[in-house]
Amino acid sequence: MPLILHPHEISGGDRLKVGGKAFALARLVKAGFEVPEFLSITADAYRRFVETTGLAERILLELNRKELRQMRWEEIWDCATRIRNLFLRAPMPAGLAEELEEAVSHRFGERPLAVRSSAPDEDAAASSFAGLHESYLNLRGAAAVLDHTRKVWASLWSDAALLYRQELGLDVARSAMAVAVQAMALGERSGIVFSQDPAQPSQAVVEAVHGLNQGLVDGAVEPDRWVVDRDFGRVLSHAPAKRERRAAAGAAGIEWVGIPAEMAGRPPLAPVEVLAVYDLARKAERYFGRPQDVEWTISDGRLLLLQSRPVTTRQQADAGDQRAWYLSLHRSFDNLKRLHRKVEEELIPAMVREADALAAVEVSALTDTGLVDEIKRRWEINDNWVKVYWADFIPFAHGIRLFGQIYNDALRPADPYEFVDLLTRTDMASLARNRMLAELAAEVRRDPAVADCLGSGECGERAPEFRSRLKDFIAAFGDLSC
Repeated sequence: MPLILHPHEISGGDRLKVGGKAFALARLVKAGFEVPEFLSITADAYRRFVETTGLAERILLELNRKELRQMRWEEIWDCATRIRNLFLRAPMPAGLAEELEEAVSHRFGERPLAVRSSAPDEDAAASSFAGLHESYLNLRGAAAVLDHTRKVWASLWSDAALLYRQELGLDVARSAMAVAVQAMALGERSGIVFSQDPAQPSQAVVEAVHGLNQGLVDGAVEPDRWVVDRDFGRVLSHAPAKRERRAAAGAAGIEWVGIPAEMAGRPPLAPVEVLAVYDLARKAERYFGRPQDVEWTISDGRLLLLQSRPVTTRQQADAGDQRAWYLSLHRSFDNLKRLHRKVEEELIPAMVREADALAAVEVSALTDTGLVDEIKRRWEINDNWVKVYWADFIPFAHGIRLFGQIYNDALRPADPYEFVDLLTRTDMASLARNRMLAELAAEVRRDPAVADCLGSGECGERAPEFRSRLKDFIAAFGDLSC
């Protein structure tokens, strides 16, 4: 069972060995498409790792702690976190490590590399679940490739994958993960192209950004967008972007840099280049026999195909299916930094202003008609802030999960929840709220007079000091905080 396969060694029956992504790339290479060189770490390497280290049994144990369909999303995340930590901490078997390191070093040396997931069913024609597994960019050296290969293997059991476990057919005994290790093409301009728009079959869509593709793929950078007529091969429209920043290769991984004014003033692609990108996608479509979603880059004047998969349309989710929303809670560090600025500099000050304005209204002085109007206005205000809560505050709060992942990746602790201990040493508003609430509750238990006045609602006269502290609590944390 080979652990490494090069493109020319991948045959028509090897899809399950190398996964969908590497299998498609090998076919494209043999068909003459210009693709950055790559090799496949086969699914057999994953199997040897989990069998030699005993991880297969431990994964099975984690998945059987509780029936998965009865788990809340937070519990699924916890399960995936524990499994990921098992992969990070398990020692790489010596023979396996040596074979993989030798193959990577011999093929690529110290060139920058991408390590991409290539699950057997990923990007398959019948699947609309591409993007559930991890990929990493701009890695150097065999040791870094091996380290990130572990993380790609672990992503077979990510919370995203577990949410769609039935559709993916996840099974500890049968499921495995292959990895595509690909030379990084440090493109000056990059993008994606849909050879056919699912919503408009007579059209194709080309999207492009300055720099690398990472910002476009994860939604951090708005692309220029062209619509192309499939019948006549001409550009129908162009929607320009703001072009404020671009993704570039940093010392380790990807970093964000500003776009010079001269570059920002022009689209990433000239009209003739838009059509060249479209033609690349049409060629891939003709080769595979169905419309393709192609990731591409232009490096040193060469148009390179990075990966190609069938254009798929995710089925309309049931009204009660919250899985897509759960996945939207995964945010990049850059996205969380922007969300932090929005929450701290815009949303919280706006909430304070609105709360002060509402508190200033003398409700008792309103007429019946005025009271009706005020109730309606407050309902609309509340409805707006509920939407903001779900759109911005909830995703920002879930940023703690990214912190936990980064902490575990760096330190690989025996306890995957060790990072939570750091939070208990910070002065958080929730802890101050809980302390004040505990003090108020203790006073109620200690003083029968206070307990009686709470029941009668007459604390203003009978327990003025308690009433004052209660008002301070409500002013600080709201009357719904308990």
